[in-house]
Amino acid sequence: MIDRSLFNVEDFLVDNTFQLYCAGTDKLCTAYWENYILQHPEKERVIAEAKRLYVILSGNKKQVNQQTEALRLQITAPEEAAIKPIRRKYLWLQVAAAVVVLLGVSLFYQNSLQEKTVKRNLVTYFSTNSGERKKITLSDGSVVLLNAKSSLRIDTDFNCTKREVHLVGEAFFDVVHQEKKPFQVHTSDFDINVLGTSFNVKVYPDELTSEAVLIKGLIVMEGRGTKGSSITLRPSQKVTFYKKEIAQPGLKPGGRQVAAHPQIAINQYTKVNDSTIVEMAWTQDRLEILDQSFGDLKQVLERWYDVNITLTDRETEKYRFTAAFNGETIEEVLTALQKAEHFKYEIKGKQITISK
Repeated sequence: MIDRSLFNVEDFLVDNTFQLYCAGTDKLCTAYWENYILQHPEKERVIAEAKRLYVILSGNKKQVNQQTEALRLQITAPEEAAIKPIRRKYLWLQVAAAVVVLLGVSLFYQNSLQEKTVKRNLVTYFSTNSGERKKITLSDGSVVLLNAKSSLRIDTDFNCTKREVHLVGEAFFDVVHQEKKPFQVHTSDFDINVLGTSFNVKVYPDELTSEAVLIKGLIVMEGRGTKGSSITLRPSQKVTFYKKEIAQPGLKPGGRQVAAHPQIAINQYTKVNDSTIVEMAWTQDRLEILDQSFGDLKQVLERWYDVNITLTDRETEKYRFTAAFNGETIEEVLTALQKAEHFKYEIKGKQITISK
């Protein structure tokens, strides 16, 4: 038997039976939790808050047929009123007035619809090049740090009735809490639902993994193509998605590289000796390398220093490194890495060739 006496709001939210109770889709779960609330009045406030947050995170959407029925009841014709005879010579005036009103309403509706369509199609893009990072303050006060070679798309109706952004690459989000407007981050691999939270997201198209790291607050993640299944993250947790395939121009077939075993892993974020969170070091302009192969490190260095790196042999790709840099040039980084593994490098402008 699960002891729920010490449950807080987050504990109730991640409880599967509680989710079914909130959704109202399981009679047994509904009966259990109604009885539980009666027997534990001291938990009533916490349960009410958890249920409210569940409604917010799930979208709080009514069924279309319920809305239609409500509208139908509102416009049901009243009892037929007594009809008084009118003089025929004024009938054409009433008809003309009705036509004018109908035309005016029609034109107003069409113009309004066109205006809304134009506004909906207008978006704002923020992007960074290799070697560039950018700080963005959104209209709701939330702050986004955009890492190198990344882009963030924001609709113009952001913060009107909802808050949604679309990310490619890597970004750190510090989201302002708004109960009625949950914050959503959409990526090619997963969607994230947020209230007030700090977290990091990395989704580069050319990497075999994508990840999200929660610093504080609460987020609910739903993987693309997982048929509604979701993962709730607690502070200090990290979710890694292993992709089925990644974009790799030049590879055949279709220019994509296939991963062997796609899966999802949930771990803790990584801290080094000085309490720096490895996954967040880039926000402090620090390059943290933790047991990475040269093959994986190649992409990181290319984005960080705006260079193109060629590894000439497979053995060099397997070299592994652990190091930390803060302000060093690419040449200083490569020289430092040579102390751990033997390799040669040649720099010609932005082109770097690494050989055994």
